[in-house]
Amino acid sequence: MGRDEHNEDWLDLADAIDVLRDQLSEAQRRGQDSQLRFVLGEITAEFEIELVRTRNGGGALRFGVVEANARGERSARSLQRLTLRLNPEQRGGESVAVGDVE
Repeated sequence: MGRDEHNEDWLDLADAIDVLRDQLSEAQRRGQDSQLRFVLGEITAEFEIELVRTRNGGGALRFGVVEANARGERSARSLQRLTLRLNPEQRGGESVAVGDVE
């Protein structure tokens, strides 16, 4: 149920995590020249999700993340709130620093 398989109001849960990862990488890139750095600790991400059956691929069940602008349209459906606690680290197990000049 990736971005192209449904309308633009839906994200696959994996897509949402990819966006978060991309944004953290971008924040790290932007902070490379800064004298001030932040070391990321636990990240809590909260999503509104709906279990949906995909149209292709044998009708598999997937979690779809509802975007903020689609909440009103989906209010009649059963939405669940999912909270993920993520601990970011770089490959090799090092903590993630935003603004680090490695």
